[in-house]
Amino acid sequence: MRTKNFRLLVAPLVALALLLASCGGSSTGNKPAPETGQQSSSSAAGGVASKPKVAILFTQFVDQGNWDVAGYAAYKAMCDKYDFDCSYMEQATYERAPALLRQYGQENYAMVITHSSGYAAAIEEVAPEFPKTQYVLFSYATDTHGLSNFSAWSVDFDQVGYLQGIIAGIASKDGKVAVAGAEKIPSSLREVSLIQKGVEVTKPNAKVTTVWTGSFVDVAKAKQVTEQAINSGVDFIVPVIDLADQGVYQAAEEHGIHVLGEYMDESAKAPNAIVTSVVIDMKGAYDQMGDLLTKNGLHGQIVQMNAASGAFSFAPFHNVDDSVVNEAKAKLADLASATLTVPNIDG
Repeated sequence: MRTKNFRLLVAPLVALALLLASCGGSSTGNKPAPETGQQSSSSAAGGVASKPKVAILFTQFVDQGNWDVAGYAAYKAMCDKYDFDCSYMEQATYERAPALLRQYGQENYAMVITHSSGYAAAIEEVAPEFPKTQYVLFSYATDTHGLSNFSAWSVDFDQVGYLQGIIAGIASKDGKVAVAGAEKIPSSLREVSLIQKGVEVTKPNAKVTTVWTGSFVDVAKAKQVTEQAINSGVDFIVPVIDLADQGVYQAAEEHGIHVLGEYMDESAKAPNAIVTSVVIDMKGAYDQMGDLLTKNGLHGQIVQMNAASGAFSFAPFHNVDDSVVNEAKAKLADLASATLTVPNIDG
């Protein structure tokens, strides 16, 4: 998925750059190098005006899982459309984020995007130091702290979880649904609760169980706990474990059980098992970022992404009849019009 127009900022190069910086190296020495054999378009000679430099941080890989894969596709489409000089960083941990964001600011990047809400603290720390660099967070945010160069596209994940549960409830024939989670962190516990509420709104007497893998990346463990759930009698599974989803898909495919994908059309991974996915309009969001950057329109705003804004849709449906498809689409329309609302789980 890495194309000629993109520079992959590999961890060893960045580590070396940061080491040089700590030893008093110049900002020129800290510049991340283009991938071997590729030249950054911003370094072209002959007096040609430089293209705006844009970078993005991902927590995992752009060719594995679903969240970062979908994000990378949206990012690349933006870069191609607006002809930015783009680079990306995989496995950019939250701990390393301040140093990475600071380095981009020192190198006069026009925009730096972070594809996870976990980078918020790093942006809050670094953005005031580099007012000419626009820092953008894609995932979830409630506040940009008055910073004119910290904007966010905030996904209503409560609605996403509720929709996932709704689809599971509609598609499950026996009303026995399992949710496969990774770690029992607050965001995961909340998502699981909302999935359960979604199942119940369509099948009030359904039984929803939750299995935990303890990891977002352990495919073997995900497959093991999924098989245990299948052996207990469930007929539909909702995975929310990103990279490890593949283990859920493998088990579902082998045992003839239906399962939900995440964030993008993943049907090719388990053609006989995956029913659909709740798709977040990442391409639309990233296109807005690119457009606003070219118009100097980023000024610390938070753009809400929810059903009412048209940010959610379904991937093509498979392995279910039309009645499931029609009911799922009707529920999404009800959510968009506020005829249906996400239940309060905070009380």
